[in-house]
Amino acid sequence: MEVTFLSASLSLFFLLTISIFTYLLSKKINFPYTVLLIIVGLLLIPLSKIEVFSFINHFELTPDVLFYVFLPILIFESAYNMNYRQVIKNWKSISSLAIIGLIISTFVIGGLMYFIFPLLGFQIPFLVCLLFGSLISATDPVAVLSIFKNIGAPRRLTLIFEGESLFNDGTSLALFLVILGIVLNGEMSVSTYIEGFGSFISMMIGGILFGSFTGILFSKIIGKIKNNEMAEISLTMILAHLTFILSEIISHNINILGFDIKISGVIATSIAGIIIGNYGRYKISPKVEAHMNQFWEFFAFLCNSLVFILMGLILSHINVNFGMFIIPILATIVIVIIARAISIYVPIGFLNAFKLEEHIPASWQHLLSWGSLRGALALMMVLMIPGIGDTNYDKILIFQQSIGWKFDFDIREFLIVITIGSIMFTLFIKATTIGYMMKKLGTTQLHDLEKFEQQEGKILAYLKMLEKLDSLYQKKYLTISEVNNLKKKYEKELKNSVEILKNFIKTQGKDNGKSLIQRALSLHALGIEKQYLKDLFSYNEIEEKNFKYILNKINRQIERLELGKPQLKDIADEKISLDFFQKLVEFFSNEKNNFIDNYVINRTKAIITRKVIKELKMLSEINFGFEKEMFDEIIDLYKKFNLIANEKKDTIFNEHKTEISVVEGKLADKSLLKLEENVINDLYCKEIITPKLYITFMDEIEKEILKDIKSI
Repeated sequence: MEVTFLSASLSLFFLLTISIFTYLLSKKINFPYTVLLIIVGLLLIPLSKIEVFSFINHFELTPDVLFYVFLPILIFESAYNMNYRQVIKNWKSISSLAIIGLIISTFVIGGLMYFIFPLLGFQIPFLVCLLFGSLISATDPVAVLSIFKNIGAPRRLTLIFEGESLFNDGTSLALFLVILGIVLNGEMSVSTYIEGFGSFISMMIGGILFGSFTGILFSKIIGKIKNNEMAEISLTMILAHLTFILSEIISHNINILGFDIKISGVIATSIAGIIIGNYGRYKISPKVEAHMNQFWEFFAFLCNSLVFILMGLILSHINVNFGMFIIPILATIVIVIIARAISIYVPIGFLNAFKLEEHIPASWQHLLSWGSLRGALALMMVLMIPGIGDTNYDKILIFQQSIGWKFDFDIREFLIVITIGSIMFTLFIKATTIGYMMKKLGTTQLHDLEKFEQQEGKILAYLKMLEKLDSLYQKKYLTISEVNNLKKKYEKELKNSVEILKNFIKTQGKDNGKSLIQRALSLHALGIEKQYLKDLFSYNEIEEKNFKYILNKINRQIERLELGKPQLKDIADEKISLDFFQKLVEFFSNEKNNFIDNYVINRTKAIITRKVIKELKMLSEINFGFEKEMFDEIIDLYKKFNLIANEKKDTIFNEHKTEISVVEGKLADKSLLKLEENVINDLYCKEIITPKLYITFMDEIEKEILKDIKSI
């Protein structure tokens, strides 16, 4: 069948359909989705040989499709969901693994191949070994991160794993392009290596600077758009692809003082994604943010589905006899495993030895070493090496001649075989065993705080269920006998959870038990604060600058508690230094904090602390298996916070009565508008008003809600 746009489209949607059913099957049999996609892709190869199904091969995974369509989406989605503060907190481990670890891995693989392969009858030049080392060091964490999410890996381990992979993709691609450039150039002098090193540094620094520029620029543009879901989501998609594509255009066309400017598209897109996901996240309209997350999650799912099923199918286009390379493939697999282990244990061992960062346990190091899967990026890099009929293939032939290449196959064919062998091993062996390894190493076990929260959650859930039973009986949905049976069941479960929690606290000892309860309740209180703070921000009752200031304080408190430190007893004890993104907000703000800002900040603190007190008082009436006084301590602390906030608010009000009265009027109006919005939504859902009226109402309400409180 001739390849046409129609047949390629049919292939695309056929593969997507197969991917969806594969996803459903993976959930049913509890098997890694991406690995199952590879298997399905391999099974589709013989099917594609049948004439009627030959269209399956008409949509191909090429380096251009991966780099300019799929890769920006996958990189941006991962970066968008990264917490900047946590990345900075773990920057030493992430950068050590992504840069130093990558270089170690590349040279260890290159060195071992150079010395071991001659013993197997393959005399491979060092530069070719190094080229393979750079491309196979690119990790693909999709399958492992999915397992981490399902099993419940520690958040910090997941962050390090994902952060390393994200920046590792950029550094490995940059290093690969530098080495490939040396190979194609044909000159292996000192000046060539110095130029290559300069290009590598340019890619890293250029990627960071250009990604920062596009990320901040698009954040500002999105900040000017309010409650326009289509425009805001579209701009993030444009940002992801435009950053990547412009990086490549600049890299190929800009020369300053005789030096070619190189920018890593992967690094630039990663930085842009992190900036949008942190600095730009609260410039995105609150109503749009949930849709934004769903859009990128869905988009990344589609891309991963196509990438992995096409990786299986791509073997039908590779005409190489794998049988004659079994020994080199096995040797390569062992070499890559050794290199990965060294690239993990050496940098992290150094960080741990000198206590440069929070300790990374040995069990995590084992998982980082074993969980390093190889995927589409490694395959695409090897396919970027010019083959027969490609531009620059003559340069490959010249290079082979210069190094005395004596094999019937060319460099590209050799590297393709060992790359695919390594990829298949990591996907079929490593990905399928990582879950078992996690359980054996004990990384899935709940820590003490989680065990406490588990039973606390069960108690609250059972109480709600019992409360609902009474409601169902009153509405005559259940008979008295059915209600009694269900009550007995859930009362028994409730009593059991209370006993488990009580016994668990006892096993902690008096002091540790008390400390654990205080930490759990404090985290609960901070969670309530954060929830109501975000609500006020969504109602536009607090500006982004002031919102981020309070949110930063709450997050600092949460971090203290998660590290086992006590919650600060006095707001004055907390010295808040602005993080990078807060400084950006301050820098781009038209004005500095004034009395209205200070009033709104303290008003917000008064509201959220009052909400905490109210909810904690309700919780204190529940029997959790420990003394009610534990709640009283936290409630008293929040009463103190509430008193301080109200005193400061009242002082500002007394000094600026006229202006603050106007501000309060507008804030009250916003609350009423939010109530009106809820009523209109309810009327629309019940079809009491027409879509035309609904749109008219909502436009009027949003226009009023979005007014700046200082504009009056």
